[in-house]
Amino acid sequence: MFHRILVAVDGSKGALKALEKAVALQLLTGAEIYILCVFKHHSLLEASLSMVRPDEVDIPDDALKEYATEIAVQAKSRAVDMGVAVEKVRAFVKGGRPSRTIVRFARKRECDLVVIGAHGTNGDNILLGSVSQRVAGSASCPTLVV
Repeated sequence: MFHRILVAVDGSKGALKALEKAVALQLLTGAEIYILCVFKHHSLLEASLSMVRPDEVDIPDDALKEYATEIAVQAKSRAVDMGVAVEKVRAFVKGGRPSRTIVRFARKRECDLVVIGAHGTNGDNILLGSVSQRVAGSASCPTLVV
């Protein structure tokens, strides 16, 4: 049925629900799970426009990548704790526009299914978040919105 399941995570409650659903599907099918956390790229120009000026200027991408890595590692650990064999789950971190990056990653890795939360870190006051809506509309494989 499924050989590769991509689950997009961003640290939100919706992403946790998506991870739980992806794990349940993995336990049924034996598929590999690819966990992907995407951080939005910020240019040095954007960083220079900040009103807050620390003594040492950190590159925003470095801090965002570090945070995204923590989220991906925690998600992988949680998947293993829920019963996924460690060799069946891999975590990835990419920079870019989340919806495009998720779709491109799924296509490149030949994923059979994308699992994504209905709402991410931007809130849950609408029916469907913008990233999940864009992914569901443009992915080349089925998308399960949780």
